[in-house]
Amino acid sequence: MSAEDTLMLQDHLRPLLEICGGEVRFMIEGERRLIFLGKLHFQVNGTEKVMDAVLCLNHNNPTYPTKLYLAEKLGCGLNWNEAASLLGRNWFTFSWRDVPSNQSPIEILAAHLAPLARGRAA
Repeated sequence: MSAEDTLMLQDHLRPLLEICGGEVRFMIEGERRLIFLGKLHFQVNGTEKVMDAVLCLNHNNPTYPTKLYLAEKLGCGLNWNEAASLLGRNWFTFSWRDVPSNQSPIEILAAHLAPLARGRAA
């Protein structure tokens, strides 16, 4: 990764630091570009949750070009359809499609967190 790419990546990670109580870091595993979000703070149906998460910026499915993996299944009427092993841990994700990868990481994360905040898929 070039120095210019590293600076651009740091700029994209900075907003994520504001909503995480732990480490935020970019990682590559296989062909997946991942952002580890330590102690991510977010809302689930009006209740604050804090847990580790992984944001996948380039999932290999055109219907699901990005994915958010959480340390726990949260229910909320969402379809928790996938478990994955990433970064040496097990993670869970729900079916939430069409979050494009041509946005900043904070925008991708916000789109994935929106159904959790509402407590339902639609």
